[in-house]
Amino acid sequence: MRITNQMLARTAERTGIPLQQNSLLDIMNKKSPSVGNPFSSVGGSSQTTQTNPYLQNQYAKNNKKLQDAAKSLSEYASKLNEEGENSLFGKAEASGDTSDLTAVITGMVDAYNKTAEGLKGSGSTLDMFYAQELKNYISDNSAALKAVGVIRNNDGSLTIQKDVLDKADVESLKKAFGSASGFSEKVGYVSGRVAENAAASSGNIFSGYDKNGTDFFQAFTKNMYDFWG
Repeated sequence: MRITNQMLARTAERTGIPLQQNSLLDIMNKKSPSVGNPFSSVGGSSQTTQTNPYLQNQYAKNNKKLQDAAKSLSEYASKLNEEGENSLFGKAEASGDTSDLTAVITGMVDAYNKTAEGLKGSGSTLDMFYAQELKNYISDNSAALKAVGVIRNNDGSLTIQKDVLDKADVESLKKAFGSASGFSEKVGYVSGRVAENAAASSGNIFSGYDKNGTDFFQAFTKNMYDFWG
């Protein structure tokens, strides 16, 4: 059965998953045949990571870094998405002290940069999709982020202007990161999926690839139901 953008969009709408207009199908259509498992070919030969323990070990280390970074990002985002008097925003509103709030935001930005870097180097089509979703969320929320000192760089990373962040009032911080903005919820959801996918990939990434990594579509279909909820 041919999968179309419309089918994927309808699935996202039914399940309420916070996805942007780009679809995994778009990413797959743009993907170069030479981009797949980053360690699937050595020196132009058909040698795979199955016969190269060093590359297997290197990939496992990189994959673990991505898993840890994405898990951390999801946890920070979840904290910022909480509501109520015991939440970070609730306590900051009651006390007027934003130090705990800005500490979590600083941690989230650091985790975001590490996650984005890991996604960029993974070579996975699904990770390319996740990376584009995160970039879209940053772009959509860039004005609110900038107002509290979180700046989007040309390479897609984020930089904090500490003096601006420290002086930001609770309402401005809430506009950028609070539950009503939807930003933290979306980032938390996708980064959680990134962490899950990285953990699942560790056990089976070294089998089933030819030298061009052309079975990325098979990898997507294997994880599709988990991703769409």
